[in-house]
Amino acid sequence: MRLLFRIVLAALVTAKILMGSLFIYQVKSDYLSIERSAMASELKKDAEQVMSVDEPVVEEEKIDLEFLKKKKAELEKQEQEITKKKTELLAIKEDINTKIAELTQLRNEIRAEMENKSSAQEQKLKHIIKAYSSMKPQKAASLIEKLDTSFAIEILSNMKGDIVGSILSFLDTEKAAKISEQLVAVQD
Repeated sequence: MRLLFRIVLAALVTAKILMGSLFIYQVKSDYLSIERSAMASELKKDAEQVMSVDEPVVEEEKIDLEFLKKKKAELEKQEQEITKKKTELLAIKEDINTKIAELTQLRNEIRAEMENKSSAQEQKLKHIIKAYSSMKPQKAASLIEKLDTSFAIEILSNMKGDIVGSILSFLDTEKAAKISEQLVAVQD
């Protein structure tokens, strides 16, 4: 369940980053295209002004002032939009950083839990090894014969050699041979 949560959370964070990047790219490209069209229209008007020398100067100044006022209003509006977008992106960035911190904390908790489980399993194994080592070899052999071979090998590989030898002497010869071969492989 936690793994699924982590995967979903990572997917959401990735999606937010991608959306933010696309948004920034779009805002920049829109801004550049508006700026280019404004420059082109200014050049066009400058060319028209040069061509029409007959018109009175007062009208040209009036047209230029109106145009400049419109452009200024447009630029101010765009600047407000960009500021708004920046604020939204900063909020998204903070959210992503929070999610990353949560994921890091969750990962550390999982690691600690895994280490605790591993340590607990090692303690249990040591306890079982100690119990089998303290049993009479014949009793230990009858119990080991009923165990899964890999688990029996794990127990026997952590015992002293003389105890293992005495236990193996009471096992079925085929099982004792099989365990002996695998004990040698474990020690290599």
